[in-house]
Amino acid sequence: MWIRFSRFRFREGQEAAGSDVLRNHAKRIASADGCRDAWVGQGQHPSTEFVVIALFDSEDQLRRLEVRLRSDPAMGSDFFSLLRLTTEPPEVTQYEVRP
Repeated sequence: MWIRFSRFRFREGQEAAGSDVLRNHAKRIASADGCRDAWVGQGQHPSTEFVVIALFDSEDQLRRLEVRLRSDPAMGSDFFSLLRLTTEPPEVTQYEVRP
């Protein structure tokens, strides 16, 4: 299994708008082949920090999602709309779940 982890740091006062966009973004990710589920989490301290975590069956399926996010405007538009709300570019990392 593979985990896709994304961290977003929103400008003060942009948390609600960012949260709405991230929920849509997570739904699109969750609909990808091989994605078991995707979640959005908000930090407590600071509350301007959010994460999107998705669980995939295989690395190949995760890579196909990454290609779609970059090449399909319908899939990737949420991600790019977040850039105006954040203080810095998001961090996106992949992790392999090992037994």
